[in-house]
Amino acid sequence: MPLPHDFPEIDPDRCTGCGRCVAACRERCITLEVSGYRKYALLVRPQLCTCCGACVAACPVRALS
Repeated sequence: MPLPHDFPEIDPDRCTGCGRCVAACRERCITLEVSGYRKYALLVRPQLCTCCGACVAACPVRALS
């Protein structure tokens, strides 16, 4: 199991805003934010993250690591 501080990192430049990581997160730690005409994923509640990796696995463009 990953260390508690090993949260997923989200690359907003790579993120397409598809929302698959949001749907995969059981703890609801990730949300989609809007910037101009673009959406991107953001880890909003890291204290609830269990570091399960479901969001990383769900990302089709590898914006999460």
